[in-house]
Amino acid sequence: MRSQFDIFLFTIFSYMLMKRTQLFLVILLSLVVVQYMPSDSLAAIPVVEDGDMLAFGYTLTADASIVEIYTEENPRRIFVRVGTFTPPGLYNALLGMALGTNKDVVVPPEEGFLPTDIDHADLAGLTLYYTNLKVFEINGLYYTDLPTNGTEPGSFGYYAIRVGLGLVGAAAFVGLVYGGYRLYPKVFGKRCAICKTLAIGTCTKCGRKFCERCYSNGCPYCKARTLIRFKSSS
Repeated sequence: MRSQFDIFLFTIFSYMLMKRTQLFLVILLSLVVVQYMPSDSLAAIPVVEDGDMLAFGYTLTADASIVEIYTEENPRRIFVRVGTFTPPGLYNALLGMALGTNKDVVVPPEEGFLPTDIDHADLAGLTLYYTNLKVFEINGLYYTDLPTNGTEPGSFGYYAIRVGLGLVGAAAFVGLVYGGYRLYPKVFGKRCAICKTLAIGTCTKCGRKFCERCYSNGCPYCKARTLIRFKSSS
């Protein structure tokens, strides 16, 4: 997997070998790769999967009353296994959560506790509100042990980099389209072969397109003096 620095060096090397339009394309593709390629720091953050050993916290509220509170100092520790973890709605909410992230979850009655649940039978049929649900530890890895470089998901640096690269990528795309439009009039429009402004006709001898000013003294290439005007330019 290429790092962002590798892509930067590749782009600089391409600049020395390629024409302008080819360079535009390389820059655009490089920016797309940088934008959507997971960095090492992002890939290193684990998420909750079935069978993981978790330490997490939350405040459970039901029927306008606080039922239980788990904190970072006194977390709930349990294996997350489908079919054995209750309530099912909390199991579904935990799956996919990244280590160190938190959110609020509302569990509807159909995904809540059952009357057969030993510890929470009294909550059967009630809507459950889990606030400040946060994963502190996954399989022995605590969230404070994660590398911090200011670009973790949810941080200002993370979104600043993503937004910044997105804007640069958009600018590169616009530059690519505009560059092709200016350099290749046969593909992107009827443009003058000399000044790239709107052409009014085609030289009868060489087939190049010209504007009124550039063809005022005849074709600069083949010296012909007859221009077939476009119908829309009359």
